[in-house]
Amino acid sequence: MKKDSKNIEQFLNDEVRKTSGFSMPKNYLDSVENNFFAKLAEQQFPKSSGYKIPEEYLDSLENSIVAKVGFTTKKETKVITLKNKVLKIVPFAAAASVLVFLALNTFNFKSTSNLTFDSLNNQDLEYWYNTSEINYTDLALVLENEIKYENEFTLTNIQDENIEEYMNSIDNSSILNDLN
Repeated sequence: MKKDSKNIEQFLNDEVRKTSGFSMPKNYLDSVENNFFAKLAEQQFPKSSGYKIPEEYLDSLENSIVAKVGFTTKKETKVITLKNKVLKIVPFAAAASVLVFLALNTFNFKSTSNLTFDSLNNQDLEYWYNTSEINYTDLALVLENEIKYENEFTLTNIQDENIEEYMNSIDNSSILNDLN
């Protein structure tokens, strides 16, 4: 019978939806004690700090600090525009760019001809030699090695038989390598 009465009571509560109207959050009772003692301690604190500042103290505090530091009110600064300076420079820049363009187009930097000693004519060489400050000793120092090697070869007396013996003694592959 007890079992039936519990079921009937639960059935009626579900149908009528009768609840007490009160609900409690989870873990509420865990922190109730701490909250109670915190509120009790707050009530024991004094309501005022005991320190008073004069009236209008904070109104004049900023002015007194600024006066002590030495800052004055904002000075009006003169604004210099760059527009006038840029407009003065633009014609010069345009003229310089035109000059550079003309200079680059007049000079032929993409020369495909290679200059060699043979491509120079004799008049150019004579003019360079006459106008330069080179004396005979400087020229002799530069050409000394070439003259020395020519003289050594011309002074030797090589006979055809010696050349033929030399050619027969050398490997043919080394001769071909020397030619390349």
